[in-house]
Amino acid sequence: MFDIRKDFNCCKTVSCKNFGVENSEDYVYQSKRLGYLSIECKACGSNPPWINNQLIENILKEKLDFHFARKITHCRHCYSHFFFNEKNRSQLHGFTVAGTQRLKCKNCQHVYSETKHKNVEAITQVLQTIIDKLDINSAIRKTGLSARLYYFYLEKLSLLLTNFSRLKEQEEINRDSLSLQTEGKVVHLNHKRGFYTLLTAEADSGYILLQTTNLTKVELLEQDIYNSTENTVIKDAFANNIESEIKNHYQQTLHRKHFEKLLIGELKAINHCNLIYPNKLVYVHFSLLRGFIKKAQHYSHYIELESSIRAAALMSAHPEIKAGKADIFYYLPFLNNQEIIKNRKVGWWSDRWHSFDKGAYSLLTDNKQNQYPFKMTDTEQLNRYYDYLDTHLNKSLNSFNTITNLSEIHRVLFNFCYAQDDKSTAMQFGVANHIYDEMSLLSEAMTYKEYTGE
Repeated sequence: MFDIRKDFNCCKTVSCKNFGVENSEDYVYQSKRLGYLSIECKACGSNPPWINNQLIENILKEKLDFHFARKITHCRHCYSHFFFNEKNRSQLHGFTVAGTQRLKCKNCQHVYSETKHKNVEAITQVLQTIIDKLDINSAIRKTGLSARLYYFYLEKLSLLLTNFSRLKEQEEINRDSLSLQTEGKVVHLNHKRGFYTLLTAEADSGYILLQTTNLTKVELLEQDIYNSTENTVIKDAFANNIESEIKNHYQQTLHRKHFEKLLIGELKAINHCNLIYPNKLVYVHFSLLRGFIKKAQHYSHYIELESSIRAAALMSAHPEIKAGKADIFYYLPFLNNQEIIKNRKVGWWSDRWHSFDKGAYSLLTDNKQNQYPFKMTDTEQLNRYYDYLDTHLNKSLNSFNTITNLSEIHRVLFNFCYAQDDKSTAMQFGVANHIYDEMSLLSEAMTYKEYTGE
């Protein structure tokens, strides 16, 4: 398994000698000096909020298995997760009595069979109900399937599209340089239900690589279950200039109980699962992103102006930041910006901000020989996907499995089937050479395989 950070209780100040260092003699563990549980770094005076590492590990296992382990190709014995394990090689090894191709793994010598998809018609019918935006009860009636079978084939559809997507991404992701863009969004459903989701796209194309929600089936302690009507999500302000907008964001952060305590308004829980606080989910999401960046010689990450996202981004990228291989930027969109800001200190942490035509940015890392300046030209890419998700995801959903499967299906459909300037994000990312319609995408996903032999 590719290495993922286990301990997030350390100094998160990039300029401090203890940045990312575990078990420093300068630390005061579980300090309450500022009125909340934190780890105090005496070297720089910072007090980042205390993180329950075991909770993060438990949630991470759940999300890792859903997003990267649902494989229908390759040997599952020694290649259990996309991106996080090295690909195995196989050789043809005869056929089963039913005529299915068998393969033999060259790494562990395990013999396995290619997957055959049964009842293609049912999977196709389920996809059509998604295209038609039917609610679940109407969808079940239209297909003629029982509720149990409808959900069964919905999961099969999600598995097929995810597997196809990950195979394509794995072929393309090995780049010398990589740029990512991450934001958090709240998806509202009927009857005040909903969830918080973190979205990450490849920044140059807008291709959605990963979305993780704060829905979980992991057993939580009462203090970890999101249950709040207070709203400290950064509100859409109408500041008359970009500097005022930046200051508004910092000021709202400072009004929280502690600066990472992001609250997202009143959200009622989904059946048979819990909502975890967003400031805990961020560590899971950025840990998963390591699968995409691990082979890049350098990567840039553009994140929204949010303290909890900043902390998680810095912790995930710590090895690359220390090696001068990663740059993390705050960015703040501001349409039709006419103001010029250059190296302006703003906020409690004295971040240095610069303006550009679509807003402003601040370099959070300390790479003094930076050869990769801020160059994000489209700040609306994640908003386009969020608008798509808001339009296409059924608002009557009230089930963990259905929401997670449908969210992943829509991620793939958006990437491969919807165009911006006559190109899909999959085309712009390099994993497709044409715009798919939904049925042709399913057809190719059912037959696509990556032979790994010589």
